[in-house]
Amino acid sequence: MLSRARIIFRKLRGSGSHGSEPAPSAPAMTAESETDDPPPRALHISDWRRSAPEQRYHGQQRMEIIVVNAKGSADGSRLDELLGREKDPWREFDVTLDDSGTDFVCNGYLFAVHFTSASGRGSYSAMLSLYQHIPLIFTYDASSRESWDEMVTEYEGMRSRCKDGVHPFLIIMIAAMGEGEALMDAEAKAFAAQRDCLFVKVSPRTGRGMCDAVCSLVELAYGARDQYTTDQEDSPQRLKRANAIAALFPPRDV
Repeated sequence: MLSRARIIFRKLRGSGSHGSEPAPSAPAMTAESETDDPPPRALHISDWRRSAPEQRYHGQQRMEIIVVNAKGSADGSRLDELLGREKDPWREFDVTLDDSGTDFVCNGYLFAVHFTSASGRGSYSAMLSLYQHIPLIFTYDASSRESWDEMVTEYEGMRSRCKDGVHPFLIIMIAAMGEGEALMDAEAKAFAAQRDCLFVKVSPRTGRGMCDAVCSLVELAYGARDQYTTDQEDSPQRLKRANAIAALFPPRDV
């Protein structure tokens, strides 16, 4: 899973748009990699509909993206809004179809994506147990050193509470909101790479970059689609994971 995350990390550093243009092919590293099929790519539901209007997905999974936002950056509801701003799904919304503007498709599987803020997660562990995939995003204001320092403190605090040093998330992503100084951007990318996190940049005005970010999470989720299934057999595992996540975000003093 970590090697897959590194591949996506490198891909996100490119300039291609994930929903509309093919990403540049990476050079083959070994003879074996030349014969491997390329991994399936995720598409926003609007791009998927346009690519083949008559096709239907054959499986459905659910993803809850938990967001920890530092001062001046986007929380869960704001990231949801920015995704809609970038893709403008309602322009082509069809009420006869059973999908929404935050759905994504990867190799025939539809992923229903939701955003939520980390605050108060301790009260909703039962709700978290309903989701197969739970990534975590830390957001910060790229123009503010104070916001960056707060994000680092939040991240390190969360990791210190992880049992045996292992976090329970699909992946952790660090999202820079807006443009910052080149030195701080380099620091942020190095911070993410050293901790096997994904790093993305999102425009807080247009939402540009948000779709690429979620597509990368969905592609990871597709690779883990057989984990934490929604059948009764996996229910104890999902609840155990949900309780572990809730313990990482204790209620803050008001």
